[in-house]
Amino acid sequence: MANLVGRKLWRMAGLIFPFIYIISNSKELTLRCSLYVLIFFLIIEFLRFINSNFNSWLFKRFKLILKEEERNHPLNTSFFLIFLNLAIWFFRKEIVIYAVFFVIIGDIVAGLVGKNFGHIRIGNKTLEGAISFFFSCLILGWLLNLTSFKIPLLVIIPASFICSLVELFSKLDDNFTVGLSCCITMELILRLIS
Repeated sequence: MANLVGRKLWRMAGLIFPFIYIISNSKELTLRCSLYVLIFFLIIEFLRFINSNFNSWLFKRFKLILKEEERNHPLNTSFFLIFLNLAIWFFRKEIVIYAVFFVIIGDIVAGLVGKNFGHIRIGNKTLEGAISFFFSCLILGWLLNLTSFKIPLLVIIPASFICSLVELFSKLDDNFTVGLSCCITMELILRLIS
């Protein structure tokens, strides 16, 4: 249980990037910060794959935030940071903010609901987790619309649905695929309705 809580708290640390974007109102500063963190994690990835002792030390030292499945694969955090950098680079600020919140909070809610209440398994996920992902994104979208960053519900509803489907069925790391699918869906719908 401590491992699960540690991983979820670690995930929430990624919310620092939308807050940097909001407070600084600077795409360049936010991109620079996220790029530095990505480079740091890519160096860690490189070092742990060329040095098994370093990899073992890393997993022993950070066992509360790392999954055993990541031992021989890239870290989920690296996938999230790749998505984040692509999103900041290619999409408008509001989309990035919504997508990051959807990826982080939606994933946390889906994981907790799926582990505690999930009965209908689809691959290594649950239908209940996917449904909770969808509704958490809807609620987040509504809450974010109370701020100065407004994306119409006409965009949030299909984006939330697409995100929950991608989270449920993605064969690639969902920290990457959910975020990019959210950004692309929002961008396409916003362009269609503008």
